[in-house]
Amino acid sequence: METVIINADKKTDMSLLLALAKKFGMNTRTLTRAEVEDWHLAKKIEAGMKTLDVSRKEIMKALGK
Repeated sequence: METVIINADKKTDMSLLLALAKKFGMNTRTLTRAEVEDWHLAKKIEAGMKTLDVSRKEIMKALGK
């Protein structure tokens, strides 16, 4: 199974993409804002795990604080 995340600014564009996916027999699911934020945080954590030494300042910067 493959997963794709698409971010569209217009609801009409998103509706068209969802309808097309369903037409092809694909499962669709809309993510909540919290789920999207969690995904972004997880990506930042993954990127941070690849470095040897990370200062607190760099962590806070990556988290946007």
